[in-house]
Amino acid sequence: MKKTLTIILTLFTTSILAQTQAKAPKGSIGIGLHVACPQSELKDIDYDPGFGINFSYLTRGYPYKSKVNFQVGARMDFANMQSRTFDSIAVAQPADGPAIIGDANVKASNRMYGFFGLVRLNWGTQDDKFVPYLDLLAGHRNYNTYQNITLNEPEDNPDYESNTLTDKVVYTNRFHYGAGIGIKYNLNSSISLDAGITYTFGETGAALPLDNITRSVGGDEINYANFQRVKTDMLLINAGIRINLFKRYTHKKSYTPSSTKTPTNTRYKDTTPTKTSDPAIPNKNTPKETTPKKKIPIKIKPNGPTKDKDDRG
Repeated sequence: MKKTLTIILTLFTTSILAQTQAKAPKGSIGIGLHVACPQSELKDIDYDPGFGINFSYLTRGYPYKSKVNFQVGARMDFANMQSRTFDSIAVAQPADGPAIIGDANVKASNRMYGFFGLVRLNWGTQDDKFVPYLDLLAGHRNYNTYQNITLNEPEDNPDYESNTLTDKVVYTNRFHYGAGIGIKYNLNSSISLDAGITYTFGETGAALPLDNITRSVGGDEINYANFQRVKTDMLLINAGIRINLFKRYTHKKSYTPSSTKTPTNTRYKDTTPTKTSDPAIPNKNTPKETTPKKKIPIKIKPNGPTKDKDDRG
């Protein structure tokens, strides 16, 4: 009888521990770096390549534990597509207000941003070391050109709201769809390495290569009007890590609380509250609030940055 009870208790304890430590995957997050390579017509106009970062989320594979399974989720990517600087640009003087002392440097830069719905088809499970996959994507991608103005003598212009001013000059938001292939290497049950390529086809939109941004000869005017309307295809070469998220199962134990004795010492000692100043009564020595002085924004000449009115984005 004792031997039987011992076996039952051992099995019961093992089951409890297994339930307490059990975990099941509920999805994963990915973080990676990529090289952004313009393709098709975007490449033909010498749009600058760049470097960026991407984030993604995927559910667990369905069917679970199947050699061929799929996941759904979302992906976001960003890339800085390089920049160029124009030195010693005269700043437009305000109609009213103090004159601006000195000149400014102007930096033009291109950036790309995309957000996609994602479906991934895997050939392997989490127990396999190498898992090839195919991605299908659909969403939007933005191509933006920014102008950043920086005063060269900020200490001599205290009335201006900032030493720098950033404007969006040309911007395009277009629908993109595409696919990607890659392979995942599972280091362990929690972390894997991920590498692959992603290609998205984009609708026609405005894009401004840095070489098409010009400065007038002997002047201080910068021309941003030489943008092109092209197909906005993009190729990304990706490498990163993926972290699996788990749902842990715990076993709730039921027990009968033990009887407790009522403490014999039931005395209550009252303490005098510490005096605090009433926040509603202002201190006479508190200085009165002063209205901050309104700052003046900085600008370059009027024929500087303008938005692309013809672009749908």
